[in-house]
Amino acid sequence: MRMLLLALVVLVAGCSGNREPLETRLEPIRTYGWQASVVNPTPEWNPGANIILARSMGGFSTFEEGGQGEQRFASDDRRECHNARWLNRDQFVFGPGWNARRAPDGTVTVPTDGITLVTMAGGKPIAKDHLSERGATPRPAGGNRIVAQDGNRLIYIDSRGRIEEFGEGFDAVPQPDGPGLCWRDTPAFEPDWWTGRETPGLMHVRWRAGKVDDIADGMQAAWTRHGGLLATVLLAPAPPGQPWWAGGTRIVHLAGPAAPAVTVRNGARDPEPHPLADLLAWIGEDGGVWVGTLRADGWTERVAVAGSRPRWSHDGLRLSWLEPAAATSQLPTIRVAVLAVR
Repeated sequence: MRMLLLALVVLVAGCSGNREPLETRLEPIRTYGWQASVVNPTPEWNPGANIILARSMGGFSTFEEGGQGEQRFASDDRRECHNARWLNRDQFVFGPGWNARRAPDGTVTVPTDGITLVTMAGGKPIAKDHLSERGATPRPAGGNRIVAQDGNRLIYIDSRGRIEEFGEGFDAVPQPDGPGLCWRDTPAFEPDWWTGRETPGLMHVRWRAGKVDDIADGMQAAWTRHGGLLATVLLAPAPPGQPWWAGGTRIVHLAGPAAPAVTVRNGARDPEPHPLADLLAWIGEDGGVWVGTLRADGWTERVAVAGSRPRWSHDGLRLSWLEPAAATSQLPTIRVAVLAVR
């Protein structure tokens, strides 16, 4: 299917001749999904198959349309699988459900659960390795390493569990297939018990060693297939009691080093670039799940009236999101739309 989409993208572009290039357009043709067993399951697609990994009560679950459906696996110690990320088709990492806590006396502590590596085979876990006693929210960083949060610091952990200190920073997002790294100078979504700054902070974009750009009030970084960067920019602090985006947001695109931050979508957040085409998914100002072009004046289409955390499958022909819980439940649904090129 991945090759099919690539072929269709080339065909659409080639048929335009010398006229304005035609753009790949995706249209939802059907949806399916599963109710999660926890409030925040953080679903992620496998990088080589149409399988979703998500946190579940006391462990993790994999979800596959048809076939084996949902398979739930309990941790030996009933520890939930927080912020899991695939490293490859057969392995993923996860960490604890919190990064830091502050005691009544002001002492800040960090978890010691550390990072766990899980190896899958035949749709089941066959090995679990404890990589490190430090770290939370792991993300693959290339070169058999992950980057993780450790209190107010960022650390790299390699496949042998060896740790390399990066320095102070928060919310790191490595470039999937390159040397880039984004991080913030203050935490975006957890209390700031370290810096003392009252402003939303800066996002640092290190394209490579010695080449760094900044995005004021930037968060939710996402690297594009061409090596550019998408980010949500917070326009103003949210009023008390309102969600963090209530002060206004926009999605900006940096095409490369020293490039201007071009507004792609106003009133939008949660950017998710398409893996194979110049498209993205996002959450709109109306709370809906949208897809469209990287150009601000290109086509857009709403896929769902409400949702969060949009994620593309590896072939770019399925889009998942978290559908809000029904009135009778506190648990969201992991919803998937199957899309077709038109």
